[in-house]
Amino acid sequence: MRNADSSRRREIPFVGPFGRTREGNQHLRIAQHAGGGDRPGPMSGMDVPREPKGNGRRIALILTVLLLLVAVTIFLGRLQPALPVVDSDLIVLASVERGMLPLEIRGWGEFKSDQLHRVQSTVGGRVTRVHVESGDVVSAGTPLVELSSPDLALESARAEQEFTAARAAFTALRRSIGTQKLEREASLVSTHAELTRAGRSVERLEALFARGEVSEAELTTATDAVHAIEQQLHVEEEMLALLNETGDEQVLLEKNRLVALAEVVQREKERLSALHVEASGDGLVEEVSTAVGDWVAPGTELVRLIRPERLLAELKVPFPGAMRIRSGDAVLVVDAVGDTTAGKVRIIGETLPVKGDQYAHVIVQLSKPPRADAAVDAGVDAIISIGLLDNALFVKRPAWAADDGVASVFRVDPDGETAERVKVKFGTGSWDRIQVLGGLEEGDVIIVSDMSRFDDVDCVRLEP
Repeated sequence: MRNADSSRRREIPFVGPFGRTREGNQHLRIAQHAGGGDRPGPMSGMDVPREPKGNGRRIALILTVLLLLVAVTIFLGRLQPALPVVDSDLIVLASVERGMLPLEIRGWGEFKSDQLHRVQSTVGGRVTRVHVESGDVVSAGTPLVELSSPDLALESARAEQEFTAARAAFTALRRSIGTQKLEREASLVSTHAELTRAGRSVERLEALFARGEVSEAELTTATDAVHAIEQQLHVEEEMLALLNETGDEQVLLEKNRLVALAEVVQREKERLSALHVEASGDGLVEEVSTAVGDWVAPGTELVRLIRPERLLAELKVPFPGAMRIRSGDAVLVVDAVGDTTAGKVRIIGETLPVKGDQYAHVIVQLSKPPRADAAVDAGVDAIISIGLLDNALFVKRPAWAADDGVASVFRVDPDGETAERVKVKFGTGSWDRIQVLGGLEEGDVIIVSDMSRFDDVDCVRLEP
């Protein structure tokens, strides 16, 4: 029994990470009581269960951790995502300005010999006769090709008839209004004379009435007649004034109509004369590009002529800017070494597809020969001036900005540290500048270089 009791006293209670378990504490008290190791407390005869002291610390620790997690979550939720960073040295900035905006279109091409002249039809028609063949020498005014077009002849005759009828109507209107004016003026003179006679009659009757030779009724009748004639005179004066005013307006309207019809007749005559194609200068026929019986549309090449040696510039101008070019527009041609030569647009030819894009073939007549060593087929750039906008708001053209379109750009904030995306309405423009119609103000600074990699963000930070 002693050995059993000794073995019981040596049992060691289990101690967890947060203190002894309830059962462990009970074993400890039994062992102490049996062996007399520790002095029993006043209630040693009966054990009182106690809550473990480690549970409060554990709960406090758990609550603290939870509160920290909640606070961190709220803080992270309020944080804004970091703005993308753009290196300021790798972008191009431009300021919005107000002033004169030259409208210019850029093209490029080559110097070409002006020996070759393509004679083209300016109207549609069927070829009825070819006057020349390859190798013929021609001069200015030499007939080249004859065309026929019943539609053009009919339109010209109809315009001539309308003009003739309008001229006859204009002449008749002037004669009619002139006659009416003369009649009104004659009637007015006659009424004036009648009024004078009636006035004299009243004066005579008044003298007789004073002597008692005529009755008061006779005098009253004469006086009423004078008043009636005066009213008639007033009406006739107003009618003449109205006739003068309305008659002049009618004559002016009919005259304007006659002038417009005369312009139509002249235009139709020019189109009709264009059926007779002639050489505009001296040259040698290199090739006849059509034959009798062919139907040709406006712009079709008919004959190629070789002219004396001279250089011109043949350009390719991209659409849609090429649609704004007109014959006679001023051009500045720049060759490979930077020398410039002025010129004018002479011909706007057919559309040329190049790698999926559309270009117009533009021929520029140079005002003077380029430098002496300029060679045929040498590359050139050109700037074509098509107009000028006064007091315009404009900016350097962003790479993606299209005329008369809306695009988004990054506008630099006043602090210069960030740039925000804004929508801008653009108007017409040049190859390097474009008009601003809305979204920006004078003095604003925008990024005009490619920012497509930031299409998914509305704000960037600029890094010096």
